[in-house]
Amino acid sequence: MNTLLLHVGRRLARNAAGSNGNDAGISLIEVLVAMMIFAIIAVGVGYGIVTSLYLSNDARSREVATNLAAEEIDLARSAGDVFSVLDRDSTVVQNGTTFTVRRATAWETSSGVDGTCGSGGGQLRYRHVNVTVTWNSMRASTPVVRADSALAPGSRINDPTLGTVLVSVLTAAGSGADGVAISAVPNAVPNGAQTLAFAPPVTDAQGCSYLLKVKPGTYDVSVARPNFVDKNQTTTSTMTVGVVAGAAASVAFAYDLAGTVTANYATNVTTGTTLLPSNLHTTWRSTYAAYTPAHIGVATTQNFQLHPFASGYQVFAGSYVAPTPTIPATPATLGCVSVDPAAWTTPAADGAIGPAAAQVATLPGATASVNVPLGVFTVSGLDGQYLRAVSQPAGAAPDDPGCALATVYTFGPLPAGPAQLGLPFGSFALYSGPTSGSQTTPVAAASLALLTKGTAGAVLTLDPRTVVTP
Repeated sequence: MNTLLLHVGRRLARNAAGSNGNDAGISLIEVLVAMMIFAIIAVGVGYGIVTSLYLSNDARSREVATNLAAEEIDLARSAGDVFSVLDRDSTVVQNGTTFTVRRATAWETSSGVDGTCGSGGGQLRYRHVNVTVTWNSMRASTPVVRADSALAPGSRINDPTLGTVLVSVLTAAGSGADGVAISAVPNAVPNGAQTLAFAPPVTDAQGCSYLLKVKPGTYDVSVARPNFVDKNQTTTSTMTVGVVAGAAASVAFAYDLAGTVTANYATNVTTGTTLLPSNLHTTWRSTYAAYTPAHIGVATTQNFQLHPFASGYQVFAGSYVAPTPTIPATPATLGCVSVDPAAWTTPAADGAIGPAAAQVATLPGATASVNVPLGVFTVSGLDGQYLRAVSQPAGAAPDDPGCALATVYTFGPLPAGPAQLGLPFGSFALYSGPTSGSQTTPVAAASLALLTKGTAGAVLTLDPRTVVTP
């Protein structure tokens, strides 16, 4: 490379002095080769400078991160109460670099493992604190800065003759539910449990509460907070836990701020006013379970407070009971599935099939609405009478999956003139009577008229199947 540059220099000198009669000068190839060599040298030097600056900046950032980790450990160690040292994330900006400081905590137990408020085991010994620091410009090969420490409680929290209860309360999203009131009372079969001498603390920001020095036995632990419901749709959630001397028992709740869902019934019929039975239920089916609360009154608009499952709910009128196959099958195990439109899987003569149930999503503290279709019909000549509708098992009507539990819905007294009534989908035997409880007279098919799909005969069938456009 030096020889080439020297050759180019000599050619330039000779050309400038006029010593060479050849005025062609330096060839273009020689110039391009020289420029390429210079570019290679320049790129190498530039890359070396940039790398040096980058490594220097990374070293300074790592030094700052180490100081931030030590500062976070000192902050945790200075806390007056070891139970107040919780997980947390924070950011710090220094010299244009953003640092993320993450503190994770867990209890070290006598069994030698880390535990949280949702896991039991041996006695609580000390609080393990782990701090990690990262920054926005760190290299992929740069290790995360870490620092660890152990915090011992300021006073004795264990007694070899007593136990501990670790309570975990999580929202539907899996985060801790703070500020939830905790109570614990001896179970109906206490097994030595005694009334607590102190009120348990409310849950912290991680959804944790700790019941220390509890007499061994069986306790009912409850959580409560206004407008909160658990995954069983219960406002005050209770679980039973056994406490053993010298050990920590745990109990975990899924408990969150309820979402309010407004259900509008019989919106699939836009004419007239549809009357609902006095004991209509609505099924709210989630990935967890089916929840079937009763109506309050007979209004066609009802509000429900529901646990905010992320996947939401399928909604349909009626009391859905999933079948439980047995050999041999008995009516009690066949369930009640006709109320679910999607259970009508056999295509009708016109090609219609059962549509999917209405779907609604719920969010903590938010509101939503959903339309719940019904089978709607009119009945004439029963002014002032009471009506009883008894669900029928599979086989009572063509293609109806049936309700083997003989679910009963009641109306009355009916208004004058044709009464427009709504029922869950399925097949029903109808009976009338002058008073509530005396409905024993079969309703004649001639007095019935359908406003939705179905058949009116000795058995009234309300069919949810609709033609689905390909």
